[in-house]
Amino acid sequence: MKQVNRLIFTIMCLLGLSFLSIGAQAQQVTGQVLAAKSGEGLPGVTVSIKGTSQGTITDVNGNYTLTVKDPKAVLVFSYVGYTTQEISLNGQSTLTINLDEDSQQLEEIVVIGYGEAKKSDLTGAVSSVKPEELTQLATPDVAQALQGRAAGVSVISNSGEPGSGVRVRIRGTGTINSSDPLYVVDGFQTGNISFLNPNDIQSIEVLKDASATAIYGSRGANGVVLITTKRGQSGPTRFTFESYVGFQKAWRQVDMLNATDYSTLRLEAYSNDGVVLPADDDELVRLSFVQANGYRGTNWQDEVMQTGLIQNYSLSAQGGSEKNRFSFTATYFGQEGIVLNSDFKKLTFRLNDDVKINNWLNAGVSVAYSHTDKTFYNGDLFNGVLTSALRADPITPAFDEPTNNWGRADISFIPNPARIATELANNKGHGDLINGVAYLEATIIKGLKNRAQIGVTQNKQRFDSFFPEFFVATDERRDVSTYTERVQEQIEWVFTDYLQYTRDFGRHTASLMAGFEAQQIQSDNFSITGFGVPNNADLFSLASVTEEDFNVTVNPGQLFDRTLMSVFGRLNYGYDDRYLLTATVRYDGSSKFLSDKRWGLFPSFAASWNVHNEDFMEDISLISTLKLRGGWGKVGNQNSAQDYGYVTTLSGGSLYVFGETPSVVQGFAAINGSNPELQWETSTSWNVGLDVGLWQGALSLTADYFVRDTDDMIVQVPVPVYSGIGPPRVNAGSMRNQGLELALSYQGSISDFKYEIGAIFSKIDNEVRSLGGGEAIASGNITKVGNSTLTTVGREIASYYGLITDGIFNDADELAAHALEGSPIQPQARVGDVKFVDLNGDGQINEDDRTYLGSATPDFTYNFTLNMEYKGFDLRLFFQGVEGNEIINGLEYYTANSNGKENSTADRINRWTPENPNTDQPRMTISDPNQNFRFSDRHIQDGSYLRLKNLTFGYTFPKNLISKIRLQSARIYFAADNLFTITDYDMFDPEIGEFSSNPLQYGLDFGNYPQPRTFRFGMNVGF
Repeated sequence: MKQVNRLIFTIMCLLGLSFLSIGAQAQQVTGQVLAAKSGEGLPGVTVSIKGTSQGTITDVNGNYTLTVKDPKAVLVFSYVGYTTQEISLNGQSTLTINLDEDSQQLEEIVVIGYGEAKKSDLTGAVSSVKPEELTQLATPDVAQALQGRAAGVSVISNSGEPGSGVRVRIRGTGTINSSDPLYVVDGFQTGNISFLNPNDIQSIEVLKDASATAIYGSRGANGVVLITTKRGQSGPTRFTFESYVGFQKAWRQVDMLNATDYSTLRLEAYSNDGVVLPADDDELVRLSFVQANGYRGTNWQDEVMQTGLIQNYSLSAQGGSEKNRFSFTATYFGQEGIVLNSDFKKLTFRLNDDVKINNWLNAGVSVAYSHTDKTFYNGDLFNGVLTSALRADPITPAFDEPTNNWGRADISFIPNPARIATELANNKGHGDLINGVAYLEATIIKGLKNRAQIGVTQNKQRFDSFFPEFFVATDERRDVSTYTERVQEQIEWVFTDYLQYTRDFGRHTASLMAGFEAQQIQSDNFSITGFGVPNNADLFSLASVTEEDFNVTVNPGQLFDRTLMSVFGRLNYGYDDRYLLTATVRYDGSSKFLSDKRWGLFPSFAASWNVHNEDFMEDISLISTLKLRGGWGKVGNQNSAQDYGYVTTLSGGSLYVFGETPSVVQGFAAINGSNPELQWETSTSWNVGLDVGLWQGALSLTADYFVRDTDDMIVQVPVPVYSGIGPPRVNAGSMRNQGLELALSYQGSISDFKYEIGAIFSKIDNEVRSLGGGEAIASGNITKVGNSTLTTVGREIASYYGLITDGIFNDADELAAHALEGSPIQPQARVGDVKFVDLNGDGQINEDDRTYLGSATPDFTYNFTLNMEYKGFDLRLFFQGVEGNEIINGLEYYTANSNGKENSTADRINRWTPENPNTDQPRMTISDPNQNFRFSDRHIQDGSYLRLKNLTFGYTFPKNLISKIRLQSARIYFAADNLFTITDYDMFDPEIGEFSSNPLQYGLDFGNYPQPRTFRFGMNVGF
């Protein structure tokens, strides 16, 4: 028993000594971190224990308290813009630290191709976008968030449909083929950045001229967008939660005729043509009844539009030690859409982790995953939601209660828009994309580093659509339901390995980089359609097609495999921080061309002069920055070439007859001719620029003038009809873009009031210089009207060509005067019809009278911002505008018609009548012998607009208040997107991109899904 007691006593003593030891080691260390220059306390400084993840952050006055177990621990004090200090405690419990400014950190660092550089060392045209600007709009699309943020960068939404994507052009449209830029995310090159979320972004740089983009060779012709995601920082883990919730609605509707006015015009069209309907005619009875009773009828836009919910939630964490730093972000975005059943949801995750293996080797990994769910909108001209809503007569009810069925528009014969919108509920798309990038970076000797990186993206998408059987009328029905599954998958990988050597010797600085890169993209897709699937969401599957009624159609898709191999290098040289030179070269080989045309060499040169660092500028304190830049370069555009575009392609399904006893067999036919000489499109450009900073950078100006020539543009030249084959693709065209870019900003303060004003101006002229001797390219087909655009030498791409009008024949004298040598130029015209101009003077109106009517290319684009702060309150205004572009109102043939069969815009009520002769609206007529609505300048409208893109009003809570509840930061705000738009365009929205993603159909509007007006409340909390 005594031995047991002794053992218990011994254990208790050891435990007591252990606790005493721990108590002796743990101590509270307090102190303050001050700015050495001003002596003021620095808030937000990270104070951490070296070699651990323990630490804290200084409060608003720079004070800190930290529990430290080891009295010999080393504390690390780090703060952006200041030199990091490491202090050994040596038993001290109080430490006051003065941090010195780090001049190198204070110099803005920007990302360039395969590296970084100080902004003052740049020789090319590069625009930077701040991360806070990207989160100002309510969008999950990083590319859309770029709109209006960089000079020379045009971002136009394909439509206001949620998840629809955008059209991005850097320094204009450089080819009739693909002009999409290259995106580089943490070194990974891709054309798809849907896996990103604006909350992920640390910085964005846009490389615009060839001297900056040539390092990317054949993929850099259309500009490069470099994106860096947020990385972890050593110190305690910091959490940030950001959220907003709001609602969206159409910022306006198109003003259409009500039922009474519609009836009036329709009856007048019959009367003007002398058509007498029988007294018991159903249409006559209904139109007369509506007219007599003044009914307003159905507003189809109200039937298919809604006020939609929008919400976003994002949680991020950053932290780590000096050995391992991480950043994690999870974001959910949901948007209902302003048209019924056009919802979009997006869930993204991103993890970045950087590891310091030892003093000479670093490693890291970035993994991103995104999942999207989308209900697809139908914008078809004849069966689309909004197009049908504008064309359907307002007399028809959306739902016919007596028949318990959808209303039938049996005057206009337009499918019921409400039915179309309801059907879209089962038109779904699902996407899963995973992107992973891993790197190793080794310091071989001082100044010499090697970085090896590999990135992989797998993008899987599945589209499920179910359309049920229905019967409204004999010409509006679906006798059997259809269910379609479409699957597509794309995998791309990029491997990069490069060496970089940097050395300073005296006043000289040199950096040499050389590398190797290989990349591959593989894609496959197919679809299967089954018929007779039950109208039950649980049974939406091809397995629901019964064996007895098995009816399935397989639609073969496309398979392609493309590879690219490259070597590249760059030399940067600087003398005395005054004279800077950059030279790059890249040698690319692409599988899109045959072996003897496969390789292309892409060089560039650029230089800059920091004038403000010259001795003669020392006494001019007003100027803080003055730099002149100039550069030349050549880059390629492999995206313009189709996969296997050098061979003859075949199409199946052709029928042939063989033998003495004729038999029909299926076979293949050639579609287009081959061209083994097919090669790169190349873009050669030169750029001169000026950077100016005044009053220690309070006022800054950047100006660039550039000329970019695209040569060897791939076009299809005509071949004789008797060849029996389509034209091959050849390198025969050329195009020029030239323009001016200006970016101006000023920031200042008056006591506690701080403000910043910024403006961006871009003017880019586009000209087609050659089509290889081929004919002008007609496109932009409007059903029942014909082609509306023409790409021809001497004009900008996709120019509008049509007839010119000269008002309305207001009286018989005007009609009689419109003649040549006594013969009427428009023999079918009547008073009240449109007067067309006989441009060539041959006495008739035909195709030869068509001429240039403008284009969607604007004279210039601009935006300006105003940011203000006062004692925690902030107000941000962001305006975006376009001037001098035209839009084709492709629906006007239908919504301004002469016969009144389909509904018309409200201004048609001002049509010509004997009592209303002074108008620009033609008369009503059932037959329209004059063809008043053939394509002419009447279809062209001014597309200029100025839009308040965003207004944000917020309040940031004082740190001494929120620190009591253990918060590092807290901000609440109210924001409105697209609050108002000033424009003369009278359709849904003046922001029009490329119809069907075709650059030859730029600016063609068929009732495009409008941009929504959004109101939302949000909060950002850090802890």
